[in-house]
Amino acid sequence: MPQIYEYRGVEGLVAAPVIEDSTANFTVGSVIELAGVSEIGKATDSTNESHYYDNKAAIVITSEGADEITVNTSAIPLDVLANITGQYYDSTSGMFVEQESTPGYWALGYQTKDTNGNVYFVWRLKGRFNKPDQTNATEDDGTDANGQEITYTGVSTIHKFTKTGKSAKAITVNTSINAVTASSFFSTVQTPDTVASGTAVTGVSVSPTTASIAVAETATITATVAPENATNKAVEFISSDTSVCTVSSAGVVTGVGAGSAVVIAKTVDGGFTASAAITVTS
Repeated sequence: MPQIYEYRGVEGLVAAPVIEDSTANFTVGSVIELAGVSEIGKATDSTNESHYYDNKAAIVITSEGADEITVNTSAIPLDVLANITGQYYDSTSGMFVEQESTPGYWALGYQTKDTNGNVYFVWRLKGRFNKPDQTNATEDDGTDANGQEITYTGVSTIHKFTKTGKSAKAITVNTSINAVTASSFFSTVQTPDTVASGTAVTGVSVSPTTASIAVAETATITATVAPENATNKAVEFISSDTSVCTVSSAGVVTGVGAGSAVVIAKTVDGGFTASAAITVTS
């Protein structure tokens, strides 16, 4: 019996400007948050047409056009709206100017999930936003309010990616299979070439959790990353007060001055943390 599920839920709407889309490169700018999202719908302009030879349908010609992504959001901040639609915003006066413009290309990211609890991460790689529809109504004693609806027209990249050998419109990753994490996936735009299979970090612990050393003495803090088969087990060590103690990249703590400090172990994948309390005596 096939697995049966439906999609339910959407969140985390972000975008990033496409800086270059060429045969040689596909580069993007910094990711920004757009607004709260309540619904995303996609329609693709596509056509299948049969051609007849020897009195029968012999081949099918397929043509695929742009994707029309309809996004229902909360009110988009005016500076963000100006940025993504090519309008003008004056931060000094708070003035938004609607004007004739040519908006740039943007990548669009969000996450959704299915009724089985699986989470899906999506990056649509290249498209343009239109000026959003907006409704304003008089206040009354009800709770009605209006957000905005904006359309994102997605197209294929010019750049052809190494993994597929083709250009792309979007990627969707089932996190239950590849176990990528949101903190890394949406920190920058992901493409077919940047998403790697593996096991994500779920936590970290340290041992010992407390240590007492004298000035110039050392102690070693060991970080254990979970799960054991995590793909990226890299950990960064940080001292909360370097006048009390310092810590090396290997977790070796050195006493500097009398006092108390905390040594924090932070995973590169996911940003999970654990800490050890350090006391330095004179």
